Amino acid sequence: MVKKLFSLLIVFVLCPVSPAFAELWVISEKSFGAAIAYEEKTTDPKFEGAKLFLDGSYYFKSEVGEFSEKRKCCTLPSQPEYFYGVLDAQLRFGLEEDTGLEYVMLDFAAMGAIYKPSIESEKDLRATGDMLKLGAVRVITDDPLEVDYYLELSLFRAGRNGIYQWDKKSSHAFTGGVQLWTGWAWAETKVSGYTDVSNPFVGINFNLAWEHDNWGGVYMENRFVNGFSFSNPSRGHPMVREARVAFGYLKEFTDSVALDIIFEKKSFYFDEGGLPGLYRMSRSAAVDLSYRW
Repeated sequence: MVKKLFSLLIVFVLCPVSPAFAELWVISEKSFGAAIAYEEKTTDPKFEGAKLFLDGSYYFKSEVGEFSEKRKCCTLPSQPEYFYGVLDAQLRFGLEEDTGLEYVMLDFAAMGAIYKPSIESEKDLRATGDMLKLGAVRVITDDPLEVDYYLELSLFRAGRNGIYQWDKKSSHAFTGGVQLWTGWAWAETKVSGYTDVSNPFVGINFNLAWEHDNWGGVYMENRFVNGFSFSNPSRGHPMVREARVAFGYLKEFTDSVALDIIFEKKSFYFDEGGLPGLYRMSRSAAVDLSYRW
C-alpha cells in the first residue's frame, strides 16, 4: 500500500536523471527519462533480468536572489538562485517473472539554492558553484534488496562543484563535486526476525568526470550513508548503511536530450545487534534517454 501511494505521487508530479557529468543535484533543470536495464546478483533470482526505469526531477518554483558583494561563492561575489519544492524520483519495473513495480525512490526538499560566481575565475582549478538543500526527505522501497522501507531525514545537504581545465580553449575538462549531509534514518527489512532500525547518520556523495565537448564524457558517482551511535561501540545498535556506486558514459545530443549508459551497484546493510548483520546488494546496467527543460 505504501509503495502504491509513492508511485501515484511520483507519476502525478512527473517521474533523478543521472547527473550531467559531475554536477551534483542539477536542481535548476526539470527532466524526465526512461531506461532499459538488466539487473543481477540479487538475493532472490526472480528479481534478476530485464527492467524498465522511469526517472525524473522537478521543482515547483524558482526565483533569483539579490546580488551581494558579501554573499561569496568560491571567494567571489555571487547571485543566488532559490528553488522551492525540489523533487527527484525513480521507479523500476521488472519485465520478467511478473514482478511488477520493484523499486521506488522519492527525494524531496522544501528548499534548495545554487550560488554561482558572478565573475569567472582565471585559475585552472576553480569552483563552479555552491549548493544547499534544507528540509530534505528521501524514501526508498526496494524488493530486490529486501528493503521494506528506508526513510532519511536530512537537516541539510551542502556541496560544491569544481572544474580543472589546463587551457580554457581546450575541449577537454575534468569536473567533480562533493556533497555532505546529516540527519536521522529509519529502515525495515522484509527478512523476518529483524526489527526496525533507527539511527543518526552522516552521508557523502562525490563524483568525478572527464568531459569532451564533442564525444561526451565518462563519470563516476558514489553515495554512502553510514549510521552511527553515541553509545558504547559494542552496544551501538541498531544501524543501517546505504550505498550506491555508479560508472557511466553521458552524451548530450542537444541542450535538451541526453543519452546515459550506466553501470551501478546498490547495497543495504542492516545491523540490529541481536542477529548477524544483514547485507543485500544488486548490480545493474542501463541505457537511459532523458529530456530536460
